[in-house]
Amino acid sequence: MRTRVLIVVLAVALSACAMAAQQDPAAPSPDALQLAGTQWKFVKLNGHGVPHGVNATLNFERNGHVSGRAGCNGYGGPWEASNGALHFGGMISTKMACLAPPGAMQTERDVFESLRATEHARMQHRQLILLDASGAALATLDPRDGSQ
Repeated sequence: MRTRVLIVVLAVALSACAMAAQQDPAAPSPDALQLAGTQWKFVKLNGHGVPHGVNATLNFERNGHVSGRAGCNGYGGPWEASNGALHFGGMISTKMACLAPPGAMQTERDVFESLRATEHARMQHRQLILLDASGAALATLDPRDGSQ
């Protein structure tokens, strides 16, 4: 009798989980396997578009490191993702000052601040959205070179 009750309880619980997953309209969160080997271009930071001519990229390498351009300088550092959480470790970068194109240095500050504050990520309409701890969007990235 106990076995039958346990089976019924488990079946009900699994059905409820399956129904909740189908009804959840939230965009999926990428995991490390989905991000590894992909390349992205920042298109929005702090709610503003990246200025024309400014190159800001994020490349997820398969070895747990990221690299890219932050608007002016190249950068790199560690990353990890699991269960919707995404974290970037301390970034190292070159230290050039860029007077052109306009907005390159502000974009660079925004890229590094976004990476520091990222706690989660989600995929939405083929874009990668970096989110802070409260779920607010920090940055929006488009895939590049056929990634994603």
